Amino acid sequence: MCDKRLVIWLWLLVVLSGLTGCRLWTVRPIGWKEKKTAVATQAFDAAGYVDSIWASKVAPAVTGKAVELATLLAALEADADAAKTLYGVREGDGPVHFVVKGEGVVARVDSASPHRTLAIRLSKYTGKTEVSMQIGPVFRGTALRDAVGFIRFNEFVNQLQYAEVSTKLHDRVFATVVPALDAAAAPGKSLSFYGVFTLNERGTIMLTPVKLAVGGKEGGKD
Repeated sequence: MCDKRLVIWLWLLVVLSGLTGCRLWTVRPIGWKEKKTAVATQAFDAAGYVDSIWASKVAPAVTGKAVELATLLAALEADADAAKTLYGVREGDGPVHFVVKGEGVVARVDSASPHRTLAIRLSKYTGKTEVSMQIGPVFRGTALRDAVGFIRFNEFVNQLQYAEVSTKLHDRVFATVVPALDAAAAPGKSLSFYGVFTLNERGTIMLTPVKLAVGGKEGGKD
């Protein structure tokens, strides 16, 4: 019996010794998690980033490049491809964004949801495109981030940071641009604006304001 047990133990030792050449686990040095790159681990302050570029880069980019919205809409109706090439901002095969300015009258305010909007009767335009402007607190899309032309994905560590920049740009609009508007009293009042939009449905555009004046009260200068 003892000889039989000895044979079994010897057989097990042979089998186990043969497995020692197989890497069943990965050995890492103590503290390896702390060796990630500084860029990947540093906290990203999206609000601080937006604050640093708003007055010096974002607002000037919009006010400096804006085309009259009535002119753009007429151009899109006449030859959409030519208008996109002449006035649009586009990265690769992505959607086309526009930087615009205009004047009009507030036709109505939709406050039924947190994504509040203004409907605008645009001056100097007699076409059928419906013009609306989002005034938050919930904003949709990424037109403001993408239309200015200098905020690029490859400047950030990952998609989350890139998305957060868009969110904080909208927060800035809500904090400094939208307060010029008294939504309840806005219908029927004159309005002038600088803003951006992404061309999605041809019959409707949704602006994001960067500078706004309603009835003489202006927002977006800070």
